[in-house]
Amino acid sequence: MKIFITGASGTIGRRIVADRLRRGDHVLAMTRQRSRLSDEGLEGKGAGTLEIIEGDPGVPGPWQQAIDGCDAVLHLAGAGVMDRRWSSTYRVTLRESRIDSTYQVVRAIELARQPPRVLLNASAIGFYGDRDDRQLDETDDAGTGFLAHLCAEWEAQAMRAEPTCRVVCMRFGMVLDAAGGALPKMLKIFRKGLGGRLGNGRQYVSWVAWPDIVAMVELFLQRPEIRGPVNIVSPEPVTNRVFTAVLGEVLRRPTLMWVPGMALKLVLGGAAEVVLSSQRVMPGVLKANGFEWLLPTIESGLRGTVRDDGGTRVPERPSMLVIDIDELSPGAPLLRRVLRRAADTGTHVVLATSMGPEGGREFLEQSQVDCSIIVCDGAAVIQRDPSRMSYQRVLEPQTQAELLAAIAGCGHPVEVTLEDLHSRRRVTSDPATTQPIQGCLRIRIDASTEALRAVLEAIGPRWWQPGHVQVHRDRPGRLDILNAMADRSVALQHLARTWTVRRDDVRAVLKGVRSSGLAEWCGQAIALSGSDQRVRSLCGRVSSLDGIDGVAEAVEALT
Repeated sequence: MKIFITGASGTIGRRIVADRLRRGDHVLAMTRQRSRLSDEGLEGKGAGTLEIIEGDPGVPGPWQQAIDGCDAVLHLAGAGVMDRRWSSTYRVTLRESRIDSTYQVVRAIELARQPPRVLLNASAIGFYGDRDDRQLDETDDAGTGFLAHLCAEWEAQAMRAEPTCRVVCMRFGMVLDAAGGALPKMLKIFRKGLGGRLGNGRQYVSWVAWPDIVAMVELFLQRPEIRGPVNIVSPEPVTNRVFTAVLGEVLRRPTLMWVPGMALKLVLGGAAEVVLSSQRVMPGVLKANGFEWLLPTIESGLRGTVRDDGGTRVPERPSMLVIDIDELSPGAPLLRRVLRRAADTGTHVVLATSMGPEGGREFLEQSQVDCSIIVCDGAAVIQRDPSRMSYQRVLEPQTQAELLAAIAGCGHPVEVTLEDLHSRRRVTSDPATTQPIQGCLRIRIDASTEALRAVLEAIGPRWWQPGHVQVHRDRPGRLDILNAMADRSVALQHLARTWTVRRDDVRAVLKGVRSSGLAEWCGQAIALSGSDQRVRSLCGRVSSLDGIDGVAEAVEALT
């Protein structure tokens, strides 16, 4: 995809540029000062290409020709609302930096021989004005006040492009990003123990964490049905009093101070409108389109961004995160973002499953991630590329032959699957005629309850004992036979040695009973709310959530 981005050197602009480059896009990044982007080292962020365009979006110029032939335009430029006190001169700057630049961007789209398919134009929830505790969504009208009028005019300029391309007006809430915006200014105060509520503290703060913004942009680019205003906020707005308390807890600092509203007005002038207005804004369009937040609560949002210095964090020593994926959907966008965010912290990400190699590789392909995956309950460690395999625990041919003979003698019809790294061989009649295969990871038996009981009796005296094989029978109508050392924790220990990761630096998010070995061996583990009781008892903490939401919460806590 070829994308033109204004305001590319701003806090959110840099985040989006880096993400699009990782996705392999051709990014035309516009900035007033070329050095602000070239110093970021964004060229090395991925397979995409970065083209820096120097110019002022509020003034017509050669930069407008670059929009011709682009697939999308992201217009993010605009003077910072909280950068200065709102003098009459700065009010003009705020307006011109938004209205004039949007006019020029739309003009370039109109003149393009090959116009973009979509314009994503920045706006703000200031559009709604001060509405106390009333819940607001995209269907509500504009409020009153300088910001409300400015946003309404801003969006009106953007919507002029509608006859030519699809337009999305992104109404940003307060952005949580430690690299820029309002949060770094707060952190300086709160870390000194001087934080506290603003005004009466009852005004609502509608916020959004930067990783979710990046994912929302991808959603808007891929969904042609999304157009018009969209609230860029989390699903859980909070009052300033709650925001203050949670930030204090995250930083472990007191929040006893209080700044009266009158004092804010004296210091900030009209800008006090930003922090004293109450806007309880809900993400109606995002919810309707099934968007999944990586950081949906204020606690997860602050914990996930306060620690971030704006770049990839490299741990002091290697660390590892293992996730039980047996009940997760590989196609969930939230899962891809969780895994990518964990990898961006410099952590080795490992997935664990009872699926075989074929299912494991399919999971990696559908989830669009590239990491190690422990399959067959620890019998092998594989990657998406079938030629890459670093670990294997097999059933030797003689062992297979004796097991198959015992199974054949159970006197009941069974279906047997011999599974290796690349294929499956099935027998639906007489296991006695089945030949062993090289590199057998697992013998799977599907049969009735009575037949499985007979199989266990047949193999029990000779093989089902310590040091020979292990048998899993925790699924109705199925029995799995594996190498005695084919355990997820053993495979994980192999990876830890390979990457020189200490046991204390291994973290895990677990659920199924077959992950109990991981829970015992990892340095720290979190069990999901619906986990097996044994896994819950072995983990140091149990999440309040299940499924991908629980995984997202746990990963944020562990990385």
